[in-house]
Amino acid sequence: MNATQLIEILNANKFMRSDEEAMNFDFALAELALHSNREYLPALYLVLDDRCEQHEVMYGLIHFLESFEIQDQLQAFIDAIDRMIVNAKEWTLILLYGILNQDLSRNLYSEMLHSTHFQNRDLCNTLLQEIAANESPPLSSRAESIISGATAININMDEIQRDILSFLKHIQQGNIVVLLQDDRPIAEIKPIK
Repeated sequence: MNATQLIEILNANKFMRSDEEAMNFDFALAELALHSNREYLPALYLVLDDRCEQHEVMYGLIHFLESFEIQDQLQAFIDAIDRMIVNAKEWTLILLYGILNQDLSRNLYSEMLHSTHFQNRDLCNTLLQEIAANESPPLSSRAESIISGATAININMDEIQRDILSFLKHIQQGNIVVLLQDDRPIAEIKPIK
């Protein structure tokens, strides 16, 4: 079977309302993994659907998406977000949380997002604003930093005590600073706009 046929099987079984559908989905995903190709990444993002009844099987697709080169997966995610959001807002947010929690992904996503088509950029920013409003630091700070184009920097209290000028310089440069105590976020400092 070719990739197009396998993606059709994924779409036909993505609700996983029976064990048979889940097995068909899993089989097609395993076959795709043998011949992975970044060209069908956007179509794979569109397989995600919030109506899926077996989330643990759908997580297999998430892990498969994460196996591609980071730049390819982020670009496909940004390109597909306007169509993903229709049936897969929860999965879209799960993917965004993953991006926010990894420094490399977050920084690259921010760069790519600021140079993308305005409609998809606005959709991504709306979701990031939702995360910023509903989550606590460091997630809220990371989301806000992408929206503003600033950098979210984690700094331990001992680092501040050792080098207060460096700490102030980060804020003056427009960065959001998350203060950590024993590696737990305790406060967030943002520059005044």
